[in-house]
Amino acid sequence: MARKKVVKTSRPKGYQYNGHDLADFPRSVKVGYKDIKIDYVTPDFKHDDMTDSYGQYKAREALIQIQHDLSGQEMANTMFHEVLHAVVYGSGLNQANGPLKEDDAEELTVNQISNYCIGVFRDNPWFLDFLKEQLEKEDENI
Repeated sequence: MARKKVVKTSRPKGYQYNGHDLADFPRSVKVGYKDIKIDYVTPDFKHDDMTDSYGQYKAREALIQIQHDLSGQEMANTMFHEVLHAVVYGSGLNQANGPLKEDDAEELTVNQISNYCIGVFRDNPWFLDFLKEQLEKEDENI
């Protein structure tokens, strides 16, 4: 497989999209034992970089790339989707004898889980706050 040209990812402080400063967006996420860098990229149609997807996870580079100009819902879904790919890779579910060894099986599974989870988060605004509150409790009883 030919190596694609690296997409420009640097955004100066003050670069705005949808009222958000991309310089303030998260730049990494910890998944399992690994810190994964997050880059917000501009699709490059001339080189076919990121023109057929909103995001991608590059395991060997420990990198998630996400198109910089997604709407809030698409940004959330894409970020979650790519983190799930990192979970699949880190857990070995896509290894030779794993249940997601076929690329199509992994993509279908990750896509369905991310779409439904984002739906749960969106339709139940209390849910994420509840989970965060419970995670912050140490050995407290309910």
